[in-house]
Amino acid sequence: MKLLRLALAALILAWLSGTTAVSASSYSTDQSDLWWADPPGSENGWGFQIVQRGSVIFLTMFVYGTAGTPTWYVATMEPSPPGSLVWTGDLYTTTGSWFGAVPYNPALFTFRKVGTITWAPATVTSGALNYVVDGVAVTKNVVRQTLVLDDFSGTYLGAFHNTTTDCSNSANNVPPSNDPSVTISVTQSGQVISIALSHPGFAWSITISGTLTQDGQFGAVSGTYTSSAGEIGDANVSVMNVQTNSLTANFSLMSTNDGCQNVGYLSGMRAR
Repeated sequence: MKLLRLALAALILAWLSGTTAVSASSYSTDQSDLWWADPPGSENGWGFQIVQRGSVIFLTMFVYGTAGTPTWYVATMEPSPPGSLVWTGDLYTTTGSWFGAVPYNPALFTFRKVGTITWAPATVTSGALNYVVDGVAVTKNVVRQTLVLDDFSGTYLGAFHNTTTDCSNSANNVPPSNDPSVTISVTQSGQVISIALSHPGFAWSITISGTLTQDGQFGAVSGTYTSSAGEIGDANVSVMNVQTNSLTANFSLMSTNDGCQNVGYLSGMRAR
């Protein structure tokens, strides 16, 4: 029964992977993405891009100046205080060689500090940007900007981490544990996702059905699941990411049969 619970958790993760994105940083959930004002589309032409590596963030912000001309600012940001999930840095404007000049003349590059900037994520998909440019303070509530839905179709060989609690039969609760061998098959048509999970050598299966939503590089799904052992329930997945050779995801699964709550995360390698 415990193995089945772990399998179920893995499938939830698989379903998660069937949507999009995951954490590429060992420090935190990956902040890398395009971001724009919330609600989406309310400030077309204003936005910023984050690239995160470890605990360091490089940010480029595109806005309009006082004359309505396109203006760019850049910053390198670090956690403040150290170890936190709030990033702060100095904000700069730059000038340089004309883009059509060949060769580029690096001697013409100059930069000027215009103020400071702070990035504070609120959730995986939203946050607040506070910055000061030449004495003008601005606060923006922002969300990730979605370009396209990712395609998660494929077969993955994976492992997952799972914890099971709150079962009506306490014997079915599972402490934090790992399963290093699951097969995840994902089929997708647009926003419609179907996931089949199995374990080599064991006669069980789990199927999840749901609708994909996406925010920037991350996907999320709310749906239902069934298992070959008669398990049914509600599933939520988040921080979904797919790459050329892999997928990752977080999950939360609530059984409506026995009250069990499964939470965990998954990583899988694409089978060729």
